[in-house]
Amino acid sequence: MSNARSVQKILLTGAAGRIGTYLRERLGARFDFSGIDRRPVDGLDSTVANLTDHDAVLGAMQGIDTVVHLAAEPRHTPDIWWDVLLPDNIVATANVFEAARQAGVGRVVFFSSMHVVGMYERDEPWSSIANGDYGDLDPTDVPLVTHEAPARPDGPYAASKIFGESLGRYYAEEFGMTVICIRLGTMGGDDKPGPDARSRVSWLSRRDLATMVERCIDVPGIGYDIFYGASANTWKIYDTPRAWRVLEYQPQDDAEDFRT
Repeated sequence: MSNARSVQKILLTGAAGRIGTYLRERLGARFDFSGIDRRPVDGLDSTVANLTDHDAVLGAMQGIDTVVHLAAEPRHTPDIWWDVLLPDNIVATANVFEAARQAGVGRVVFFSSMHVVGMYERDEPWSSIANGDYGDLDPTDVPLVTHEAPARPDGPYAASKIFGESLGRYYAEEFGMTVICIRLGTMGGDDKPGPDARSRVSWLSRRDLATMVERCIDVPGIGYDIFYGASANTWKIYDTPRAWRVLEYQPQDDAEDFRT
């Protein structure tokens, strides 16, 4: 009798999006992916539905080991208000967690955002780093904003992500699910950091993203936790190295390698 472990079944919400596409391209040989999205996804077993439809979400959860919840309204400018955020970031997230519980899914990887603590970037020394005014700062000696720092959202979008983190803690503590929140940084469409100084803090490469998510799916012994998602960038505001230690992965890329 074989003792080989069966391939884990992973549901991606927002599977047609950019990050979902990256994950399927880089981890498709490792996991059995399915998806749920408003649009069909070529070459993927996917449910076409809105996440505000609880029954559709529950149907997509059947037989799933881990949900990677990517789908959300991603715009974080002040003009994006609750008429957009409520259905896409609040109701949808609530449906994902509840459907996962009802379907017996053991693990949810929730994509949050660095913006949930974005107001720290208005304080020193982080404001200088975000603006590229390094002066006499030593990047190896900057105090970092940890996952235990009080949330300080920099807008309504960020507040909606705090809701998801809070809901995840509830489902972890009340129902024994594993919930891992990734406070995602910046992912450029060309897989390079942007020209601004802040992107050199928050940039996450595609291959580092895939490695981090893979470890979030595999790592044992976590009930609830929060990690910052960025590559091994020289300049930091947030405690990204904690994810490298706890998740036991080593990111390969550094935004400084792209500096001209």
